[in-house]
Amino acid sequence: MRNVKIMAMAAVLLVSASLASAADPDGLDPLLRLLVTKGVITLDEALALQDEAARTAETPVKPAAPAPPAKWYDRLKVSGDVRMRYEGFSQQGAFDDGRRDRFRFRLRAGLEAPLTDALTASFQLRNGDRDDPVSNNTTFEGAFQPKEFNLGEVYLEARLSPAVALIGGKFDPKDWWTVSDFQWDDDVTVEGLMARLEFRGGDGAGRGIKLVPYTYLLDESEAGREAYVFGLQARADVAVGAHGALGLGAGFDLWDNPQAVADLTLTRALGGNPVTNLLDASGRLVSDFEILNLFAEWRHRASKRWPITVNLFYYQNLGARGVAADEDTAYFARLQAGDSREPGQLALRYSYYDAEPDALFYVFTQSDTSRASDVEAHRFDLRVGFIARSYFNLTWYHTRSSLAEGESLDRWQVDYNVRF
Repeated sequence: MRNVKIMAMAAVLLVSASLASAADPDGLDPLLRLLVTKGVITLDEALALQDEAARTAETPVKPAAPAPPAKWYDRLKVSGDVRMRYEGFSQQGAFDDGRRDRFRFRLRAGLEAPLTDALTASFQLRNGDRDDPVSNNTTFEGAFQPKEFNLGEVYLEARLSPAVALIGGKFDPKDWWTVSDFQWDDDVTVEGLMARLEFRGGDGAGRGIKLVPYTYLLDESEAGREAYVFGLQARADVAVGAHGALGLGAGFDLWDNPQAVADLTLTRALGGNPVTNLLDASGRLVSDFEILNLFAEWRHRASKRWPITVNLFYYQNLGARGVAADEDTAYFARLQAGDSREPGQLALRYSYYDAEPDALFYVFTQSDTSRASDVEAHRFDLRVGFIARSYFNLTWYHTRSSLAEGESLDRWQVDYNVRF
């Protein structure tokens, strides 16, 4: 056994040593000659070992075959979420429009296909009423009738360079710009084209400037005039201390022919929020909608368990005319603390909404606060992390609207959300 171990050691040494090193006149490596002299191995064994080492050194090592390139379908990503909800209302009589306690659900499921490193195609299916752009909720009712599912998103996203990206089709723009749910309801998916130009600082501290121009097609008409939204938003980010970040920005929305959308709502061809902006005697919008918004976002991440975010928004409709010129301003504020991504973790959030009748075009704004554009509302959220990428969310709205003769609405929701 001892001889076998020594022979193995000798072979390793031979492989690592240069075969061209000094050898004795008979051509035997000096190390092997020493082993033969000591009687550890025989001369025949030494010659066999030397021949084997020589053959190994002369045999070329084949490089590893390169891995086959990944196909685009190997990178397909399925994602979505399921939400179960109990919802209840408490309101005074004049504000009652059929609301009641009810159980609802929302399902969103989509597929993302990176065709190349620079081009991605995506689509998503959602349940809900196809005529309602501001809600994907479906109520459990109708004696077990099947529920509707619709194409909620379909778009192409292109990364033209590290600083320039483009998205077009029907898509959710929330990740592309800074927006409050007061201005655009969370369930709205726009249709059109949006670009993002990012100019980042080289210090890695999160500083930079982002420009987001966009065009949305609201309504296409064979005989009449189309309706569009044209907009631009600019945002600058700066680091504040070791754990803070501040984002400041401004945006402008120009609504071209919003009357076409108002007509769809007034004739009930479009569901969701009713038109409660100011109208003249013939049912025409009193104001144009040229909406300026200013915003600030402060984030503090010193505590991973209790990160803090504060959002402030100011809106003014520069297109308000006549009596609406004094009814053209809105405010939104939100404070959030906590993180609910892990089981048992909590997140707390308070939101404040305050709008005059013609500050925003109401058809696409937050649908849960009220049924009117002239509104003051408070929203309280408690989120609790649960198992397997899921959480509970408890929400309470308290709303007062002058269009409902000053009467108030209380609305509460208990949600269980699962992401996949």
